[in-house]
Amino acid sequence: MELEFRPHMMQHVTLRLKCATSAERHDLLEKIKDHSLKRLWVHKYDPTVRFAFVRFAHVMCPRLCSRFLDDEPELGRELDETGVLEKLLAIPELIINVCLMSTLSVVDVKDIRKESRWPLCFLGAMGWLAIFSFLMLETCNRINYHIPSIPISFLGITVCAVGTSFPNAVASVIMAQQEQPAAAIANALGSNVQNVFLAMALPWAIFSAQQLSFGPITQHVAGINEGVVWMVGTLALLLLLALLPPAFALMKCHGALLILVYVAYLLVTSMETFGVIQPLM
Repeated sequence: MELEFRPHMMQHVTLRLKCATSAERHDLLEKIKDHSLKRLWVHKYDPTVRFAFVRFAHVMCPRLCSRFLDDEPELGRELDETGVLEKLLAIPELIINVCLMSTLSVVDVKDIRKESRWPLCFLGAMGWLAIFSFLMLETCNRINYHIPSIPISFLGITVCAVGTSFPNAVASVIMAQQEQPAAAIANALGSNVQNVFLAMALPWAIFSAQQLSFGPITQHVAGINEGVVWMVGTLALLLLLALLPPAFALMKCHGALLILVYVAYLLVTSMETFGVIQPLM
C-alpha cells in the first residue's frame, strides 16, 4: 500500500507500507481513514477502462467525483482541488490509459486468475509498442519535412533516443526502489537486446522479403563507425566502473560520469550533424 502526501503541486512524498495479509491491510487502511485530518482518495487496483475515467474525474473535479462515488467507499474521495497543470496532464493521461487498459484488463497477469495469459500480455505490449513507435517516427519525419534544417539523424539521437530509453530508465528506477535490482538491470539490458534482435531485425527482414526477395537494403551509413566506437567505449567504461572497488556496485558519482559522457556524445554528434566541426571518423 502506498500513501502519497502532496504538500504542494510540484512535490509529493510516497510512504510504502507492507502487510502480511489482506485483512491486516484492510484494518490498517481503516485506521488511516479514521485518524487522517483530511478525507483521502483511496483506490483499489483496477486495470479496466472504467478506472481511467474515474481517475480523470477525480483530477478534474474531486468534489463532484466524491458525490458519484459515495456508494463505493473503496474508491474514497478527496476535497483538495488539483492544480491547472495536473488537470492539463490528465487529458493525455486519459487517452493513453483508455488505449492501454482496453487490452490490459483482459490479460492482466497481476490478477491471479489470469497469470497463464502472459504470452497474450506480451503480444499486447508489443502491439502497443509498435503503434507508439510508429507514431514517434512519423512525428520525426513530419518535423524533418516541415523544418528540413533539422536532419533525421539529429532527431534520431534526441527525440527517438529519449522516447525509447526514458521509459526504460523510469521502469528501472521504479524496480530499484522496490528493492528489485536484478529486475532493474534485466529491464535495461533486455530492452536493448530486444530492440536489436526483434524490434529492428524483424521489420528489416519483413521489408527485405517483401520488396527485395531477401536482397540487401541500401542505406546511407555515414557516421556509423563513429557511433559504434561511442557505444563500445561507453560499454567498456561501464565495465571498468563495475570492476573498480567496491566491485559490482555503481555509485552516484559513476552515474554522474556516465551522464556527462552522454552529454559529450550529444554535443559532438550535434555539432557534426550541423557542420560546426568535422566528423571525428
